[in-house]
Amino acid sequence: MPLKTQLRAKHSQVFRLGQVVTLLQMTATELDEHLAAEAQENPILVLRQRRAAGMSATDVLEMTAVAQPNSLYDHVFRELAGLLGQGGLMEKLITALIAELEPSGWLGRTPAAIAESLQLNEELVDAALRVVQKRIDPAGLFARDLKDCLRLQLEDRDAMTAEMELVLDHLPALERGGPSALAKATELSSDSVQECLALLRRLDPKPGNAFVVDPTLTREPDVRITPSGDGWDIEFLSSWQGGVEITQLPRGGRASEANEALAKARALKHALDMRVSALKGVVGEIVERQGAYFRLGDRALAPMTLSEIARETGFHLSTVSRILNGLLIEGPNGIVLARTLFTGTASAQATQSKPQVQARIRALLAEEDLRKPLSDRRLTAILQSEGIAVSRRVVSNYRQDIGIHPAAKRRLRA
Repeated sequence: MPLKTQLRAKHSQVFRLGQVVTLLQMTATELDEHLAAEAQENPILVLRQRRAAGMSATDVLEMTAVAQPNSLYDHVFRELAGLLGQGGLMEKLITALIAELEPSGWLGRTPAAIAESLQLNEELVDAALRVVQKRIDPAGLFARDLKDCLRLQLEDRDAMTAEMELVLDHLPALERGGPSALAKATELSSDSVQECLALLRRLDPKPGNAFVVDPTLTREPDVRITPSGDGWDIEFLSSWQGGVEITQLPRGGRASEANEALAKARALKHALDMRVSALKGVVGEIVERQGAYFRLGDRALAPMTLSEIARETGFHLSTVSRILNGLLIEGPNGIVLARTLFTGTASAQATQSKPQVQARIRALLAEEDLRKPLSDRRLTAILQSEGIAVSRRVVSNYRQDIGIHPAAKRRLRA
């Protein structure tokens, strides 16, 4: 084979490998964006899009109900449970507002846009938003923008003055020219501006960031599984799930350009097929191993490692790791980050995972007599009698992790 041909073949192999690695690391959303961009540049590529289903009010409520403990969405759902419990139009409005809440604590869309999607008057959405903003804590959540967020916090502190109102109205001047420009725009003295800015610096412009970050609620899942008899139906949720097709280039084009476009299209299709094959294999193995978890929750989470999945599927460990990069799986109990399903045993001798042991500890303590609370030593003995080989130190750490006080403090609170 001539050297030039060898180099061309080698270059083609490296290009295809790079495509595979790139696609393996993408989430469903990122894959959609990448394929759309490639199709726009390459006239040979044709995408077949899957129709996306809308999210109902029930979907949103279930999503918030299973949010990670101490996350922003878990907090909001609990704070607004009373309003949601009213049902009817109020439930519909509050649900829509929760669905638009971003991790920062701000709304992702304006009340006008929300009203349009609900086919309701904007005044109704504004009224519901005012109720939510006054009910929710900390102040500043569900803000429309930065100005609204700061205003809500100032009102909560009874610190909204005429001077502060002027400062908030002219915040863009601060960005453009600093305090002096702000003083000129508001016609306030420098001292007044500095006092207002000192107070504003003590506020939190993104109150949602104070909560545990819950990636399962920041975007759509990549995979959805539903029970099917004793097994599961697995759906992969890229909107381009139909895949890509390679068509003919319009006549009149240059042969070199056509060949280059065809090579890139084939490389992309090959990489996409490999991604789909790897994704199906890895997710299928995970679902098979963790079927009990998807039905019953943390107490049924089985020990599982990346190496085990790699060995069973035949993929390299690095490939499995790339596939799991940010992968979200939606099951009957909500959305979970795939990597959180990988956990070792509670100890070298135990066969149970950490979540399983924690769930058992939680169950034992929920039934204890608070006049004689179970000590960590007694918990250890009970667990060991049940065949769970853990030490007292492990039990103590797990008890602390799930937020339960020592026996002495529980006795005092009884």
